[in-house]
Amino acid sequence: MAQDPPTRKASVATTIIEPTEDTPLLERTQSRVNALWSKISLSFGVTQVPLIYVFGVMTCDEYYKNHPDAGLSLLQESSLGRDRCQTHPIEASTARAVALLGTSTTCFGVINLFFTGWTMKAFGVKKALLLTVFFPAVRLAIQNIGVETGAGLGILIVQCSQMITVVGGPVGYLLALNSLAAEVVEPAERTGTLGRLSGCAMFGTALGYLAGGLIGDYLGIIWPFRVTLVLFILSCVYIQLCLPDIHNEAVEAKASKSLSSFFDPIKMFAPQKWILPNGHIQKEYGVLFLGIGTFLGVLATSYIPVLLQMYSTDIFGFGTSENGLLISINSLVRGLFLTLVFPNIISSGRKWLKPRKQTDREAANLDSAESGLRKPLSPSNPRTRSPPPTTSLPNPPNPSKANLSPDPQQHQPSKQQQQQYHQAPNEPPQEQKQPEKDPKTQEEQEKEQEEESFHFDLLFTTYSLLLDSLLTALATLTTTGAQLYLIAIILPLASGTGPAAKATTMQMCPPHQRSDALSAISLVELIARLGSTSLFGLVFSGLAERGMQRWTFAVNAGVAVLGFAVCFLARFPGEGSRRFDGGGGDADGEGDRQGDRDGVGEEREPWREERERSDVA
Repeated sequence: MAQDPPTRKASVATTIIEPTEDTPLLERTQSRVNALWSKISLSFGVTQVPLIYVFGVMTCDEYYKNHPDAGLSLLQESSLGRDRCQTHPIEASTARAVALLGTSTTCFGVINLFFTGWTMKAFGVKKALLLTVFFPAVRLAIQNIGVETGAGLGILIVQCSQMITVVGGPVGYLLALNSLAAEVVEPAERTGTLGRLSGCAMFGTALGYLAGGLIGDYLGIIWPFRVTLVLFILSCVYIQLCLPDIHNEAVEAKASKSLSSFFDPIKMFAPQKWILPNGHIQKEYGVLFLGIGTFLGVLATSYIPVLLQMYSTDIFGFGTSENGLLISINSLVRGLFLTLVFPNIISSGRKWLKPRKQTDREAANLDSAESGLRKPLSPSNPRTRSPPPTTSLPNPPNPSKANLSPDPQQHQPSKQQQQQYHQAPNEPPQEQKQPEKDPKTQEEQEKEQEEESFHFDLLFTTYSLLLDSLLTALATLTTTGAQLYLIAIILPLASGTGPAAKATTMQMCPPHQRSDALSAISLVELIARLGSTSLFGLVFSGLAERGMQRWTFAVNAGVAVLGFAVCFLARFPGEGSRRFDGGGGDADGEGDRQGDRDGVGEEREPWREERERSDVA
């Protein structure tokens, strides 16, 4: 006994009520998500620059607290014009403290990624987002205490506060906001929305860096931490009041009773079994290849900002101001590209690819119809007739009265009224029942909109890595600082691999695994960023010893080409395929039936739903 499908998209990860006149517009919700993304990114960015500076100050205070030669250092400061904290032991200790802080943040962030994925299933996306924003506020409150304490104890307090990142941090809020944005927009707009969110995050982060430095200079080093605490509290209030509550009671009850779903993101890369139209079962490795290709792409692109600064410092003698301008330009262009250009590229590419897909789909349907691979449940073809089959209905009680009507169109309504008079005596005529086909038409349109985004999103993910490798290789030809500024402008023109990969992975998976798909790609990106700094740091240092720093860009481009080759192997299952549920039957459950609507599975015929409703009656 099946339930009537909703008029809008729904999944086991969400419960979306049928829209009414009081339902808020999706554009308004999307704009609220974008505003929240910028606000939270701003909150996380305000303390980044002051935190490194305050670590240096606290390390300096701790050093002179334990060394009796502080007076001599003060004399050296006044006579030589040097800062008393500019000594090698203090600088080395500061570097170790900052490195330990970054390492702990990253390790706890990995745990936070799995924890946020589980909380989204157990409590809903909105509550999970609240947790990822509330606990950073608690962490900031503790860091305020550490900064005011100062010296070695203050450093210890700040470092220990990073343990709160396990239950709330930047990695978790990125996952929760991506999931929320993917649920409140239509499937065809999902990829562009993820790109806009990435652009808004870059704008917020850049503004946070600037605001943190200015607040620390004019109000004092403690004030960036106080301002950030207020920003996180305001973000919590904004989430509670302005964002929709998206959840599903069945999934929440299942996830809350079992912690096995905690590691579901890792299972996303396992090969998936699909039933082909000819009945054969085949394993698909699309998610695995896409994950490996995305890993290699992020491994190459995430090191570019650091590589630009190191290369400009060694070759062209850039200082702090020049490097700051260089990275600011790069971040600004990347944010503008993802916010304004990337969504237009996605929509234009889908329109360009849509006529070809329609032609291929019509040919595939014709071939399958001629070969008889897809057999309907009814003896006749249900697509040639809109009403349900009448073979299962009894004969009319008075055939002679039914034959008195000369109009054959009036024959069937009177027949239905006689058979269902005890259930609906005031049933409208048949011409008034025809608008019931509109929801089915809308579902078919949604399915077509989702299908048209499949292949172009995958193509964009693949060839953006190739374009990125070509643009990165151009950096090996730079001979002046002005050319390096030009490289910083054109490199972001190949951005968008991450958002496109996330949207493509979500389309490769069933709807109830969308949050796991986002968690899987986020985990891949996080691990790639971790490995990028160490790998290319060794490559750059090795080439710098030989005076060949520029060839680091060539190695970086080679890794991107390798990612392109791996992504080129990724593909979607063929037309007419459906997921293998383990039993080989068609009883896939509501999630799989909806997955067919969101993926490339078998289409659910309208006549089958009409027949089920008549059986229930």
